[in-house]
Amino acid sequence: MNFKYLYGATVVVFAFAVVTVEPAYAQRRDGNLLPQDKSGQVTAVGCLVRGNTVRGGKADKYVLARPRTGPVASVTEASCTADPGADALTLDNPEKAAIKDSMLGRWVEITGRLESETSKDPDNLRELDVVSAKMVTVVPPPRAAAAAPPRQATPPPATASAAAEPRPTPAAAPQATAAPAASASAAPRSLPKTASNVPAIGLAALLALAGGFILRAFRLRQRG
Repeated sequence: MNFKYLYGATVVVFAFAVVTVEPAYAQRRDGNLLPQDKSGQVTAVGCLVRGNTVRGGKADKYVLARPRTGPVASVTEASCTADPGADALTLDNPEKAAIKDSMLGRWVEITGRLESETSKDPDNLRELDVVSAKMVTVVPPPRAAAAAPPRQATPPPATASAAAEPRPTPAAAPQATAAPAASASAAPRSLPKTASNVPAIGLAALLALAGGFILRAFRLRQRG
């Protein structure tokens, strides 16, 4: 009875230890570049900050915060920051890559050897032995396209009645008439000369002949 009780208590304690220890070990702060029990050459991209800005860092050390596997072509942020609980790597021998304070708060790409870490303390930062480093190119995101100017309202299409309505014909311009010459209006109008003396002479002869016949007839009547 006592043995079973002791065995059960041991199992409970072991399970509790596994539950409490494993999450602490799982809280890796190295960006998952390599398993903690492995070391090797890596290329990491991150934000260069002072060690005292993150939890577990040292004030006299440079720290690569928010590390991720590189290389990368570019980033969109010109500057960067890190909160105290951010993932980070302690940089060893930064002078070999000419890392200096003017690079703080900028994105850098570092190649070096990442040391293994056997400690399960999440605040014990892994060390990256620097071989080379360079600034990462910053490419700002494209700006939104400028708003297009408002489009003017299109007039409605003409209806059939409007199309059938006759349009007024423009009045013709009055034409200038030439004024008659003053000399022509003032001169009297003359008839064409068509009369002749011949008809008058013929008429007189005819009347004389008729008078002769009448006179002869009158004399013959008196004699008889």
